[in-house]
Formats: sequence, structure tokens, C-alpha cells
Amino acid sequence: MKHKSINSVTNYLTDILNNECNEIVEKLSTDFLLNYDELKHTYLENKSNNSILQNSEESTIYSLNKKKIKNIVDSNIRCLGIIKSGAQCARTRKCGYDYCKIHQKTLKFGKKIEI
Repeated sequence: MKHKSINSVTNYLTDILNNECNEIVEKLSTDFLLNYDELKHTYLENKSNNSILQNSEESTIYSLNKKKIKNIVDSNIRCLGIIKSGAQCARTRKCGYDYCKIHQKTLKFGKKIEI
């Protein structure tokens, strides 16, 4: 099974929503004899600027949160476990251990080797 990034899933869902909305507006314009361009401008183009799923905004929020976590935890007290992406776990170690509570149970993706 191929894993998708959160941005590609967001883009895919946004495209689906946009296509569905365009189809609904087109049906309304034909059923009620309204101007399609005017409806599209009024209800679709203005709303997309405030959309929660706007791609650039979503990826910025995600990357800011990711950076914030890594900067807060000191590397001396950081868990030595490796997460799925291959990066070091961002959680703090438990007292007297080299790993967080989750990585004490299993090291599914390995551990960081200290040099």
C-alpha cells in the first residue's frame, strides 16, 4: 500500500469539493435560468479565499507545528526512538530511560545510535 502525504490528500479532497460545487452551481443555473458566471463568482470564488482547506495555508500550519515541536524539546532529553518518517521521535524521555513511553514498548522503526 502506497502512503500519501497529508498535502496530497488535502489537494485531492479539495479538488473533489471544488468539482462538486461547480456541478451544483451549474445545475442551479440551468434549472432556474440564472447566469452561471455570476453565481460562480458570488458563491465559489469568494468562498475559496476563506477556505480552511486552502493548500498553501494548510501546509504552512503543518510545517510550523512540526518545527515548533522539535525546537521545544532539548536534544539531551529527547527520545532516541525513530518514527515512521525516519526522523528522531520528538517526545521527551521518561526518567531513567532512553525512550518515551511509547518507544519503551516497541522500537518498530529502530533507534538512534549515539556517537
